Amino acid sequence: MPSWLKIIVLVALAIAGIIFSAPLGTGTAGPARSEYSSDALNALVASMRESQVDTGMSAIKLQGVAASGDEWTRLLGDFRESVADGVDLTMDVFVVDTDLSLMELCSKVFAEVVDNSVRFGQSGTDIRNASRPMLDRIAEFSRDCRRSTIDITGHSDDTGNESYNKHLSKARAQAVAEYLIARGADAAQIDVTGAGSDFPIADNATPQGREQNRRIEFELRTSQ
Repeated sequence: MPSWLKIIVLVALAIAGIIFSAPLGTGTAGPARSEYSSDALNALVASMRESQVDTGMSAIKLQGVAASGDEWTRLLGDFRESVADGVDLTMDVFVVDTDLSLMELCSKVFAEVVDNSVRFGQSGTDIRNASRPMLDRIAEFSRDCRRSTIDITGHSDDTGNESYNKHLSKARAQAVAEYLIARGADAAQIDVTGAGSDFPIADNATPQGREQNRRIEFELRTSQ
């Protein structure tokens, strides 16, 4: 099964009518129980895509993607009203606005994925392991929003001369680009820039501030 990001992007685009893919299966609830209405749950699940329901004696967990609108809201309300007191209902549902354009949809998902948390050691281009899961999600995103361009800007602290900082910051951005390409991103979708120490976000007088300034920033550009 694809990762949560690929599911969100592909299914969300399909719901929005932007792309078309093979029909996705819908889940079904289990047999009728006294703790909730299985008919209401089945109706809610049938309105979703790539849905999954886990039910127990005192807990229900619903996951998937749903199209926003009055119908989804009504079905959700009907089901919630049927759930008995004491039953723990948890939801992990990505609700898609069907009026979003492709540009708006890709931008919305990208904002959920990126946290600008790529970190490097001092004077190096080695990406710290903690940053790799987020970069993996960006690579996957790029494969599903192929008409987007990802601008990658490297930043440094103010240690050393600025010529060196510009070189280092671009080398870091390039290291990130190569990481993404190695995981399936299209090189044509990626633009790399080195900003040096011109745009600090923290105080370069402290080790903590310098570490924050050694960073990568991402910006998404999309075309219809």
